Amino acid sequence: MSKFSYKLVTGGAELQEAFEVRRQVFVREQDISEDLVFDGHDRKALHMVVKDGERVIGSARVQFLADNQAKLERMAILKHYRRKGIGKEMLLFLDAVWKDKQVQQVIIHAQFEVVPFYKLCGFDKLGLPFREAGIKHMKMHKQV
Repeated sequence: MSKFSYKLVTGGAELQEAFEVRRQVFVREQDISEDLVFDGHDRKALHMVVKDGERVIGSARVQFLADNQAKLERMAILKHYRRKGIGKEMLLFLDAVWKDKQVQQVIIHAQFEVVPFYKLCGFDKLGLPFREAGIKHMKMHKQV
């Protein structure tokens, strides 16, 4: 049984903790501009967090693009917690959310170095690599 808990964000304090994970991973580690990381789409998005006890150690954002399509964005896990199966569990948690919301297709813009991870989790590549925020990415999708 995992010691980590996976849940949808329900309050402002939890959302701020999710933002801090995002800030740590994307702004501090990857040197992405805070203006790109916090792009103004958070209010209308669904957010999830992963907790180790009371501490938020992972987060992700989901935008609903159409009635049956969602986009997974800003998936981040603090460095110390990576390669422990947390990302896979986050996607399994979100699979249930997407099914509940009758989403049929999920798309992502995956950083190129984690494309193999997303392939293992059922995503397929779409098109050619591209640059986003100065980092090589690949558009991917999966049917839910």
